[in-house]
Amino acid sequence: MKTGKKVLGAVLAAAMALSSITPVFAADKVKITFMSRDSGDTPMAKVYEDQIAAFMEENPDIEVQNDSVYEESAYNNKLKVALSTGETPNIFYYPAIAGLKEWAQNGVLLDLTDSLNEDEEWKNTFLDGALDTYDLSAYGVDGIYALPNELNVDAIFYNKALFEKAGIEKTPETMDELYEDIDKLVAAGITPFGVGGKNTWVMGHIFNNILAKRIGRDGIIKLGTGEKKWTDDDVVECLQITKDLKDKGAFAEGFEGMDYNTQMNQFLTGEVAMISHSSPIIPEMFNSESEILDDISFFAFPYFEDKPEYKDTHVVYTSGWMLSGTMSDEEKEATLKLVKYMTSKESIQERMNAAMRVAPYKDIDAPEDAPQIFKDMVEYTGTITDSVGEYFDYDTCSTLVDTSRNGILNMMLSDSAENTAQTIQADVDANRPQS
Repeated sequence: MKTGKKVLGAVLAAAMALSSITPVFAADKVKITFMSRDSGDTPMAKVYEDQIAAFMEENPDIEVQNDSVYEESAYNNKLKVALSTGETPNIFYYPAIAGLKEWAQNGVLLDLTDSLNEDEEWKNTFLDGALDTYDLSAYGVDGIYALPNELNVDAIFYNKALFEKAGIEKTPETMDELYEDIDKLVAAGITPFGVGGKNTWVMGHIFNNILAKRIGRDGIIKLGTGEKKWTDDDVVECLQITKDLKDKGAFAEGFEGMDYNTQMNQFLTGEVAMISHSSPIIPEMFNSESEILDDISFFAFPYFEDKPEYKDTHVVYTSGWMLSGTMSDEEKEATLKLVKYMTSKESIQERMNAAMRVAPYKDIDAPEDAPQIFKDMVEYTGTITDSVGEYFDYDTCSTLVDTSRNGILNMMLSDSAENTAQTIQADVDANRPQS
């Protein structure tokens, strides 16, 4: 009898101990995590919070934890810890393409090919070619390992009034026409381009557009995989074309020491005629107090007449959502349900309306009250069928970003295109992981 009481007491004690542990999520709910760079009081963060809340209301059996972090280094550190401890977020963002190879090979990321093919209606909501961005077959890993979420579309933004003052009647379509317009602007006493060379990404973006228009998407991917080299004649030529812009008077004296804020101030006060930038600059400009906003428009980066095959290759920086490859079947089902909800036409439209960010989806319209330039950008984006991102996104060499951008700045100051190419290639040879 005493033994029975002891057993019963032990069972009751264990039950009480278990009942004292309060789970973060109810036992009958599937827990998934969402992690982006949009947090705090930004317009996009608010929309994400509202959409996640609405999703959970519609799906009471799923609990979504929003672990988003705005600051870049804090985000990267948090993601690194999560990955190292085996707690990969169900949905997360990471700025890489070739850099996803190891994660894909090791099963950290979910191959989305089957999920997309099993739901053709969902698959066809993405702009033509958008899903190809995260196809890693060029790196020896078959499959699509992320979903495009936002697009930063490169273009040349220009001041219509300054073009008119210089006698320029239409925007240039070819590089030769751009060179002629640079001459006209210089003759009229107008600085053609605002460039904050101190922020090395600015010249890096200009070079990237030239590279896209000279060697195309396939050439840039081959440069990243090692099938092409930085010392190849056509790549050196792209570096030289970039350097020649300075000799043509395209930039202000001393631009190498100017920062990005100076560049934008010069453009928004009408001191320079053009800047090379991407679509997120539109809301930034319209949040400023500039008095020349009605004079600002954009045109596609010009192409080279001797390379007509790359006329329609456009630089587009894609931000994507990666899905964990270590999920249980239950988590996978819930995660796919959430990501489909977040990529529905209604959800996408809400995010565009809130933050004026270009989306890689079909049949999405710019808000009626948006500036005309943003409406034009959305329409222009819908015409793009051949796009490429940053050249370093296609390379597994982690030092390439800094080495190449610093090299381009040094080239603009004094170094030759040939020496710059050799320096960059030497860095790639030393630091690109061997597959």
